[in-house]
Formats: sequence, C-alpha cells, structure tokens
Amino acid sequence: MPRGKVTLLIGPNGSGKTTLINVISGVLSPDGGSIIFEGEDITRLSPHERFKRGIVRSFQIPRLFQNLSVMENTIVGRDGNPGESVVRGLFKSLWVEFEKKAFSDTFGKLEFTGLKRLSERKPGELSGGQMKLLELSRTLMPLNPKLVLIDEPIAGVNPALAHEILASIKKVSAELNVTFLIVEHRLDIAVEYADYAYAMHLGRVIAAGEPRKVLEDPKVIESYLGV
Repeated sequence: MPRGKVTLLIGPNGSGKTTLINVISGVLSPDGGSIIFEGEDITRLSPHERFKRGIVRSFQIPRLFQNLSVMENTIVGRDGNPGESVVRGLFKSLWVEFEKKAFSDTFGKLEFTGLKRLSERKPGELSGGQMKLLELSRTLMPLNPKLVLIDEPIAGVNPALAHEILASIKKVSAELNVTFLIVEHRLDIAVEYADYAYAMHLGRVIAAGEPRKVLEDPKVIESYLGV
C-alpha cells in the first residue's frame, strides 16, 4: 500500500476483504504466505505487537465504551502511559506531563474529525456516523499510528455524513502521513477519496491501480454480477 495514502479494498460479499483485514491486524492467522510491514515479516506477531509497530484498526460495528464520554473514549487510545506502571504510578511527576499531552492531543484529534463540540456526550447520544468518527478519533491516538485498517466506515450512514467521514480520513492521511486501508461497498462515494484500489474475488486480488480504472475493469464488473 502506498505510504501516507488512502487505499480502497473492494469486492463482492465473501471475497475475503474482512478476512484480509483480520489477518493483517493479527485477529486471524493466515493459512499460508507472509505479511510484510515496512520490510519486516510480522506474520507471527500477536495483535498487540503489531499495534506497537503502528498498525491499528476499527470495526464495522463501532466498539465504544458506553459509560465514557466522547473525549474519554478517544483518550483511551493513547498507549505508553507511565502512570499505568505499578511503581511509576505512585509518583505523579513521572506521568503528569504524559497525561497533559494526551489530553491536548485528544482535542486535536476530535477537531480533525469534527467531534470537538460533542466531547462531553456519551456514545448513546451520537448518530451512527458520529460513532464511526469517534472510532476514527481513537485509532489516531496511539503515539505512532502508521497504518489504519477500517472496515466499512460509511455503512448505514447518510450520504452527507459519509462524505464527512471519508473527507476526515483523507485529511488525516495527507496531513499526518498515515496510511489507510479501507474496506467499503459504497463505491460511488468512496472512490472520490481513494488514491489507490485493490479488487478481490474468491480470496484473490483480481485488479489493482487507479480507483476508477479498477471499477471499470471487466473482471471486477463480472465478479459483482456473479457471472
């Protein structure tokens, strides 16, 4: 995937898109082959070890803490807090600056995704699209996010908010040099925001390249028509 760009992963239901995301993130183990990230074979690394290398993900159905505010749901994505250490946690001077920086960064991420004005609300007070934006905010909170895997970020979202979500992703990618791999079925909207695209069918890549050209590829059209 091109670094710092938005890559779109498309294909009909059952083609293997979500399975691929699960394999890259370490949720599933591959039957064969290798996963290479920044020149390193990470095939056998656990999910948390991949996270430490900068691979983060969200899910098709947002997984949020319902009793926490938007701000709190975002800040929990920050890793490496020295205050979580049994010993260091006893000495405020060792973690207070970390928490101040995390707090400041949280509002920066919420501003990126347009949720700053909703920072005190609970997830139950948000729309489905806003919950997906909240998950995006949280995926950007680790100290060093490099690759963000997102499964259907605009599924079930009204068109206006769908554009807002994808515009936020595009902005983050461009300004923070974060790479995105997005699985999405609403191709008429998603294609506007992608820099590159892969099409899958029956577990294999059948086309790759400029997004609109991939959509027009006869093999891709056939895979969607089931012929």
